[in-house]
Amino acid sequence: HDTADAFVAGFLALRPKYLDALAANMGQVLGRPAHHPEVLRLAREAAFNNARAWADLFRFGQRPRAEALALLADVEGLEHLEALRERGGILLTAHLGSFELGGLLLEHLGLKVHTVYKPDRFPVLERVRTRMRRLAGVEGIAVGDSAFAPLPVLARLREGGLVAMQGDRDFNLTGLPVPFFGAEVPFPRGPWELALLTGAPVVEAYLFLDADRRFRARFHAPQILAAGRNQRAEILSKAMRGYAARLEALVREHPEQWYCFYPFWDDPLRKDRNP
Repeated sequence: HDTADAFVAGFLALRPKYLDALAANMGQVLGRPAHHPEVLRLAREAAFNNARAWADLFRFGQRPRAEALALLADVEGLEHLEALRERGGILLTAHLGSFELGGLLLEHLGLKVHTVYKPDRFPVLERVRTRMRRLAGVEGIAVGDSAFAPLPVLARLREGGLVAMQGDRDFNLTGLPVPFFGAEVPFPRGPWELALLTGAPVVEAYLFLDADRRFRARFHAPQILAAGRNQRAEILSKAMRGYAARLEALVREHPEQWYCFYPFWDDPLRKDRNP
């Protein structure tokens, strides 16, 4: 992790706005000012943990799978994951914990997963991420801002595939505002709208590092959304509010493993679109 730590230290020195965003978000989580020493400590820890997670993915992706699996201390809710083996579905996670490394566990269990991602603004970084995902046995589905972007994901779900998505960043600025740490903020509708459209079950999935730097996986019970035409908005809102509430509880447990490098509650891109 020394190389990852050195990279992050240099990056934050050159681009302090990312540490500022982490601190603003951490302050909202902790209910303290962004300049509070504990907020700044956890914000920096989150930046370093994120880099270490990618370093772990690169390392374990090139070595025998047994090495990574030996560090897996616990898997909670494995039966919920097994329920997706035959019919596929949506694995819904967040920018929380070692989410990319979860592909190694899925591969070990014989599950083929495609992950949906928004290409990074830095092409070199995205090429590295793509390579590391493939080392973990995960294929990516890139989505952009086009109205047709969800079509490849829709096709995969209708084929009975297993698709991993993140549900905590409103990339397309079309999200539904839901309560999160005391203030409403838009969350993406996409995963839940796809679940309504296809009938695909949604299993929330997370992989954390514990205090001993061992991994703990957690899978929630499948949710199947169904609604009549006049109930869709209500069902969508209820599902998204439930997800946000559960995510809030997890972020409270692991604030130093929530990797959000932009102002989550005060996204400048949202301001640009809605002046």
